[in-house]
Amino acid sequence: MSTHPPLEQRTAAELMTRDLLTIAASESVLMAWELMCKAEVHHLPVTDDEGGFLGVIDAQTLTSTWNAAAPRHARRPVTTLLPDPPLTTVQPSTTIPGVARAMLEAGTDYVPVTNEHGGLVGLITAHDLIAALAGAEHDIAPRSAGMPSLYRIEPVLPSTASAHSGRGRMGPD
Repeated sequence: MSTHPPLEQRTAAELMTRDLLTIAASESVLMAWELMCKAEVHHLPVTDDEGGFLGVIDAQTLTSTWNAAAPRHARRPVTTLLPDPPLTTVQPSTTIPGVARAMLEAGTDYVPVTNEHGGLVGLITAHDLIAALAGAEHDIAPRSAGMPSLYRIEPVLPSTASAHSGRGRMGPD
């Protein structure tokens, strides 16, 4: 077990999650929900077509704005759920108390970590802070490149024939 300096002396770079699942700005709210469920995450950074960081969709916002009576709302772009005021971010060198203050001031349970050009380099959640405080933080892999690993999952829908085979449910993947 490695020893760390006191939490208040550590930086965002030491606690942030670097390997992030993202969603494209053109994707739907329904796709965001599917990604969160499949990946078991509560926060999805949103990127433009060039990979630029636009904001974060969180599960709380998604579920609080869900309208089952209007199915078309599920097809609207995820950008409709991004907050109007500019997103609060921190730099990798921000101390953990500064990260916690940023979360409190923004009223969120997460804060994106961006570089000096506004590019997303990581994300810190309240869970990360609590885990670090409890001494149970996850191991952060060393960086091998200048960019974080960003993943995008595409849904694969069954063909019409197999989806309507008369069994009443879809088979295994």
